[in-house]
Amino acid sequence: MRAVVVGSANTDLIMQVDNLPQPGHTAVGGGFTSGPGGKGANQAVSLARLGASTALVARFGRDDFSALLRAHLVERGVDLSCAVRDPELHGGTVFIIVDATGNNTMILDLGSNMALDGKDVERASGLFDRADLLLLQLEVSDGANLQACRMARERGMRVVLNPAPQRQVDRRILEQVHLVTPNLHELSELLENLEGRSPVGPFEEDPARIGEAAGRLLACGPELVVVTAGSRGSVAADREGWRGFGTFPVHQVDSTAASDAFTAGLALQYAGGGDIEECVRFASACAAITVSRHGAIPSLPDAGEVRRLLGEAHMGTFGN
Repeated sequence: MRAVVVGSANTDLIMQVDNLPQPGHTAVGGGFTSGPGGKGANQAVSLARLGASTALVARFGRDDFSALLRAHLVERGVDLSCAVRDPELHGGTVFIIVDATGNNTMILDLGSNMALDGKDVERASGLFDRADLLLLQLEVSDGANLQACRMARERGMRVVLNPAPQRQVDRRILEQVHLVTPNLHELSELLENLEGRSPVGPFEEDPARIGEAAGRLLACGPELVVVTAGSRGSVAADREGWRGFGTFPVHQVDSTAASDAFTAGLALQYAGGGDIEECVRFASACAAITVSRHGAIPSLPDAGEVRRLLGEAHMGTFGN
């Protein structure tokens, strides 16, 4: 399997705390770490570790963080032959605070990522000529994503969109993707932007309501929508209806990059022709291993680890 990821690459600056601070309060933390991250980079490394030959089309900054980030990604098997080094802008940076239960909050400066444009993507056409899968997120410009969609569809590639972070998305992108993987917050935001209101909020618990809401996105063009709901599981909707899925039981220490691991695993299986249950089981195993470890890219599993979990553990039902 050959994959192209068009997306972001950031440097993560991570602090551990007992409890996430409230406005006006200072939390004393520890265990500071830094490392490679960004949704595009996370998903590219995840695909590479799962066995796909993966290239990342991204725009790095001129700062020292970006130079280290590039080196990290190359070491992890990601092809950066068509990545761009911006001569003026600094690279993306994310401040992440992780509490004792593994939940986190983030502040993101996208930096050079948002300068990635359609011309940058067009210059990577050789990568598309050899690829089966295109994976997108929303940490780069709509122009870059639209150009990537056009090039992928012309070549018969499967196109997957992880609509994160939460922001308004050009409907033309949704019209050209095959699979969309929002979380509940992102699903609610997408429907608000597309229809003026959403039938579900970001904390909806009823899988039937989630499935019906996800089905509304199918009218835009995708053939499959899989909505993640954290530790409760996920809900998949296609033109035959919806299905709820649970998670694998693990001890969560850090949820950073869990959604990226899920999306990468799901996209890989989907592009390989797996059925919905196979795809979601594989993706859920990827996410479960990721939340059991600290960090973003260092927490991503390889294919052998995922297969072992699939063979040893039982995936629960939605909400349990």
